[in-house]
Amino acid sequence: MIDSPVVSVHIPLVLRGFSGGHDEITASGDTVGEVLEAVGHEFPAIRSYLMSPEGGLHPDIAVFLGPRSIRELQGLNTPIDLEEVMSIVSVGHV
Repeated sequence: MIDSPVVSVHIPLVLRGFSGGHDEITASGDTVGEVLEAVGHEFPAIRSYLMSPEGGLHPDIAVFLGPRSIRELQGLNTPIDLEEVMSIVSVGHV
């Protein structure tokens, strides 16, 4: 059995109150969506700010893997590589 990659997830200042004040969280998953679900599982208060009620990424949130937006890639289905850095960015009023 192969373990899912572990990534560093950078949390924007506006959402740190929902992540226990952490500016970075480590989480694992095979896709961006799985990593965000893991973050939401560890910090339930942040989930509604990251994900829409329909299960997609909230429109006021952008997610980057390194320098590339996941919207340019495969969205929440974007595969995660080992030692990836994921950044969550607030682009609106969350």
